[in-house]
Amino acid sequence: MSISQRIKEKIDIVDLISSYVKLTRSGKNYIGLCPFHNDHNPSFTVSPEKQLFYCFGCKEGGDVIKFLMKIEHLSYREALVQLGRRVGIEIDETGEESNGGIREFYKVNDLVTRYFYYILMETQYGKTPREYLARRGIKKETIDTFRLGYAIASWNALQKFLERKGISLETQEILGLIINDKETGKTYDRFRDRIIFPIIDITGHTLGFGGRVLDDSLPKYINTPETPIFRKGQILYGLYQTRDEIMKKDQAIIVEGYMDCISLYQAGIKNVVASMGTAFTREQGLALKRIAKDIVIAFDTDTAGDLAVIRGANVLREVGCSVRIARWSVFKDPDEFVRNQGPIVFLDIINRAKPFLDYMLDLLINRYDISTLEGRVQFFQEFFPLLRTEPRVSVQRAYLDKIATLGKIPPEILYREFDVFYISRKKEFEVTSISALSWMQREDIDALRERLERQLLFFALNDVKFLNIIRQLLQPDIFTVKEYREIYERLLQWDFDSGGFETEDDRLSSIIAQINISEQIELSENTLYETINRLNGIILQKKKEELIKELELAEKSGDVERTKELASKIQELTKEIFSIGERRMSVNG
Repeated sequence: MSISQRIKEKIDIVDLISSYVKLTRSGKNYIGLCPFHNDHNPSFTVSPEKQLFYCFGCKEGGDVIKFLMKIEHLSYREALVQLGRRVGIEIDETGEESNGGIREFYKVNDLVTRYFYYILMETQYGKTPREYLARRGIKKETIDTFRLGYAIASWNALQKFLERKGISLETQEILGLIINDKETGKTYDRFRDRIIFPIIDITGHTLGFGGRVLDDSLPKYINTPETPIFRKGQILYGLYQTRDEIMKKDQAIIVEGYMDCISLYQAGIKNVVASMGTAFTREQGLALKRIAKDIVIAFDTDTAGDLAVIRGANVLREVGCSVRIARWSVFKDPDEFVRNQGPIVFLDIINRAKPFLDYMLDLLINRYDISTLEGRVQFFQEFFPLLRTEPRVSVQRAYLDKIATLGKIPPEILYREFDVFYISRKKEFEVTSISALSWMQREDIDALRERLERQLLFFALNDVKFLNIIRQLLQPDIFTVKEYREIYERLLQWDFDSGGFETEDDRLSSIIAQINISEQIELSENTLYETINRLNGIILQKKKEELIKELELAEKSGDVERTKELASKIQELTKEIFSIGERRMSVNG
């Protein structure tokens, strides 16, 4: 049994959801007002029998993990970790149950955080770094909030402290706290004479550390390497402290460095996180998308910052975020800016941040002279791919009109250039449509087939015996609804020895919940065979209609042999369709 299934077995979905939503018993289920949309009539259903929820209004649905993900804006792993802790199961970074080591790693890093804080705030070693932070305008309240600390200028002070606490050198090395010199065989502290920035996850545990020198020596910053509990590309600095404010404002400001994040927070701009100076990742983008609609990138204004802005914005847009870019002409970074100009001026820049396409348009217009042929070609090659990602044709046209005005290009020429670009890159998708049947309206046959496919999936989801029957009798392409086919194909690949089927896919889990809660068909072999027969009847009828069209063409062309061949096939299909109808009647008794 998988770890997620073990956790779900220990948690009752009604109990969990009741702590967020007032539920009322309704038959075998519970109903309430949906917490995911503006619900006035109870459309939110919770099934204690199936341990699923589904909203018939906004179509959200899933299991207990999905609910916690949605209500608390968590990733799958984060929700799994929180639920695991409710029932005494610790989860490691891979989403598997910890053997105790992961829990120990958290405890060690939390201890080290307290140690560094104590050195900074309570010892003579912390005097110089405290003065440094004071010159940077950092107050004690902010130090406490971000749990800042100091690593003294010693080769083994932390190592000795941890050894006295019973922490092995092996554990210290695994967590990146010490470095093992392979040539000499000696170990030494990684962080020495540096301000320490604990990197904390949303549950409050320290995953790793960043360290900054007190002068201008290099490297200015060093970080914990990858460890069993720390993946730099999966976490945003400051999110633990700022998550609630980001959700409240529905806006996240992304900066590069630790001090940028801390300075803005202290200045009252608390909806801020830092990428920690590395390339922005998809995981970080998804973490922000879950909690905010408006993402503003406010990176450093140097050349490296310009490149980071474009890379970061592209990652964010790929995961579906709305991205704006904030730039300024004076001061290098947000920390320096807010200390010199104050938060009001900085917030004005944030409010005037440009949508990504506007920012790129201005950047490329200044880079290339679009009044020349060469400059125009270079501009088109860089901007048109970005413009193609905008789904609204009216917005595309507005940008093209703006470019036409700026470049003094006739609009019709620009439209043609863009169309040529689009056509040259357009992917052709083969779309198979269902022919209209003579005995039923097109809308009816589509709805009927979708309903039968949904019923098939209901059988497959609820009993491996039914899944095996469907597998033997039908091919996966029997499902014309893309999501149904995807769920069915995943079912075919699922190892049921490890437990019941589940998926982390947000879209598919909602569909599964909707099917399981709303479908009322009897789960029996007779009913399954009837469903298969009815679906086969629709497929055969479609084939018959296609053959009738071919027959009409053959008759018009005078092809006697082809006409006879098609007429024979149509007659065979008609008999088969009729026999399916007879089988249905015998099943119904």
